[in-house]
Amino acid sequence: MQADRLVLWDIDGTLLHCGSDGKYALNRAFDELYGIANAFDQAFIGGAMDSVLIEGVHKANSVEDKDIKQFIEKYRLSLIDILEQNNDKRVLPGVLELLDLLNHHPKVINALLTSNLKVGAHSKLNALGLGGYFDMGGYGDEPGDKWDAAERCIELAEHQNGTLFQREKIFLIGDSCYDIIAANKCGIMSIAVATGWADADSLQGCHPDYFFPDLSDTKRVLSIITG
Repeated sequence: MQADRLVLWDIDGTLLHCGSDGKYALNRAFDELYGIANAFDQAFIGGAMDSVLIEGVHKANSVEDKDIKQFIEKYRLSLIDILEQNNDKRVLPGVLELLDLLNHHPKVINALLTSNLKVGAHSKLNALGLGGYFDMGGYGDEPGDKWDAAERCIELAEHQNGTLFQREKIFLIGDSCYDIIAANKCGIMSIAVATGWADADSLQGCHPDYFFPDLSDTKRVLSIITG
């Protein structure tokens, strides 16, 4: 049976919680390289792609980064260290059960869709044992918005699996209005979950196709995706 459902997962506030570790790591990397503290404190983390935020912060501080790879590597190492020390990081309710169910379902493919740089995304997943569930994704490394990354991810999934996914059979699971907007822009289904920074009223006000307080009702979520 060929898979005909694609699930795009947001990371922070959807799959896992690690507080503001990503911002702390960006700040540490910037401070260590350029001697400027708290450079990312006013950046809209999670509301724009990391590549866009990083470029904006560099410009705002009149920093010419001749080798962005150096900054990203410094960020990656900082994030791994910060995550190791975070005793409050955790996988969110229902996530492991749902990932297991979907990964073993012949009709479903899981993928990531995140504003995080790829190195940041996988550092977070690996810190909580989730890295093995995902072998493709749309990331925040390239310019644009989350819906641009979604389109790239859909195209990649279709290429790798030799199929065209009907848009009503592609689901974006996320914890923010940005995720709901991205789903709408792509013409795919949105599943909003109130386990991140946005409260339930705010999420429902953005009119997702489905809303859950968390993902602990795995049978219901599974039935929406596979039904």
